[in-house]
Amino acid sequence: MKVFIALLLVMCATWRMTAGYTYFAQLQSENRLYGPEGNVRVVTTHYCEWEGKKMMIGSSWKTTGCEQCSCSDAGLFCSASGTYMVPEHCLMVVDENCQPDMVDANDPFSPCGMPQIHGK
Repeated sequence: MKVFIALLLVMCATWRMTAGYTYFAQLQSENRLYGPEGNVRVVTTHYCEWEGKKMMIGSSWKTTGCEQCSCSDAGLFCSASGTYMVPEHCLMVVDENCQPDMVDANDPFSPCGMPQIHGK
């Protein structure tokens, strides 16, 4: 039982808790007119607008901010992992593949361990 409690305490102390978020926006539409005056054909195109760009329905992408976005008939939907809660002696580094890694604040090449407590 003592081992279980000790393991539970270690897990709680090093647990990376995240708070994610999602974003939703309605579809946009654009009308294009084809043909001569009096015999005009109107074509309506629906799309999602993301950072000023028109994204086609059915497309999906990952942003440099590690958001996963998709455009569907329902609209634009983006989600991300959000923020990480880390101990003061650690840093959260997010690599080019959007994988988080908790490292030592004084040495970002070393994994973050439990803080060392020195005696008097």
